[in-house]
Amino acid sequence: MKTKITEEVLLRIREIVALLLWDIEAVKVNLEKPFKLVSGNFSPIYINCRLAISHPILMNIFTTFAQAVCEHNAIQVDVVAGGETAGIPFASYVAKSLSLPMVYIRKAKKDHGIASLIEGTLPKDSKVLLVEDLITDAGSKLHFIDAIRSSGAIVENTLVLFDREQGGKDTLKKHGLQLYASTDMSTVLAVAKDVNLLPTSQLESVRDYLSDMHTWHKKCNLSFKEVKEDTK
Repeated sequence: MKTKITEEVLLRIREIVALLLWDIEAVKVNLEKPFKLVSGNFSPIYINCRLAISHPILMNIFTTFAQAVCEHNAIQVDVVAGGETAGIPFASYVAKSLSLPMVYIRKAKKDHGIASLIEGTLPKDSKVLLVEDLITDAGSKLHFIDAIRSSGAIVENTLVLFDREQGGKDTLKKHGLQLYASTDMSTVLAVAKDVNLLPTSQLESVRDYLSDMHTWHKKCNLSFKEVKEDTK
């Protein structure tokens, strides 16, 4: 008999994943020397989800979350897909845990061979779960989604380890996709407060940044470009 997965259980998993990200130092906060982003802008907090693939316990919890989400939401999956390059190991873990085939999507077609965007076998009309490390504004996710749909497969759900909560979920929703994240920025900051991982002043500064990046840059005497932070 299957155990019924409740929203409370999923919440606890999100908190555990958040704590583990702190534990493996995948979450970094630096107010004196903010992290420079791809856009040229800065951030006092940086999330390096790629560190997770070196920690089997965290990855096993992530795959448990994937199984729980699929069961709780009655999601049917035929194939698991990962995006080049960060999404590939995460998709591999999930595919193995669900005993499903996997494919990966390239950022650009190869300039030799059959010039395919999708590596692996993706049958027409198969239901695909797109798995990635994190999401910000969902820019790169739309490329992967277009490639999957252009092949004739169906993709309606995306799973990530971490959601920066900077518009990605709403963007995916506009394109007919539901986002599931094993943890997110709010949870990472909440557990940091609960177990005193950061001083209150640092937490407030990070929240100031997230609520108004332009004002935060100005306050820190940093230049700010009116562009999206990245295309994850």
